[in-house]
Amino acid sequence: MTGLILKDLMTIKRQIKTQAFVLTFFLITSIFMQQSLILFTIIIFIVTFQTITALTYDEQSSWDKYANTLPISKGDIVLSKYILSILLMLFGLILALPIVFIIHRFNNWASAEFFLTFNLLVTLALCMLALLLPIYIKFGSIKGRMVLIAICFIPGFFSGLISKQLPDIHLVLINIKQYIFLAPFGGLFILWLSSLISTAIYKHKEF
Repeated sequence: MTGLILKDLMTIKRQIKTQAFVLTFFLITSIFMQQSLILFTIIIFIVTFQTITALTYDEQSSWDKYANTLPISKGDIVLSKYILSILLMLFGLILALPIVFIIHRFNNWASAEFFLTFNLLVTLALCMLALLLPIYIKFGSIKGRMVLIAICFIPGFFSGLISKQLPDIHLVLINIKQYIFLAPFGGLFILWLSSLISTAIYKHKEF
């Protein structure tokens, strides 16, 4: 398992170096605009979704064909991607939080608004991974993008129905705001369910 994760980290190392220029740009922008949440969001999502990059490189190099000849279970191969995504997210948090702390100069660190946004962003990243990983494992990088685009259009069909219920949804959000700290745990649970689905998909996939 450790070897699989190290392999992925070595694979995406060059990609992270390239995107460091993008992060530097947003860092400078956030400092001047005093908008640390922009930087926080960019860092979390760029670092976390490097797992998708690792999957794409595996597909291009036909890694799975080779991996399935090794004494490694298919469950471990899939689980390594999920562990990698969580480790990368933790790395993103470790990288982002001190910068946000410095930008705000210790003023808004304990604010309820930041805590709410922090929990929502982490939960959103976990849920996005829970959706993306099974899609990319099932369909590959090219078809996976097409399926993802199709899925993204689905909310548009229901936007009219949702807009009529916005006042009620707003009241619900106010009532559950005090429990928002549980949201990341819900995201982790969804990610765990996603790993079970991905494992089942991978075991029945032909390479």
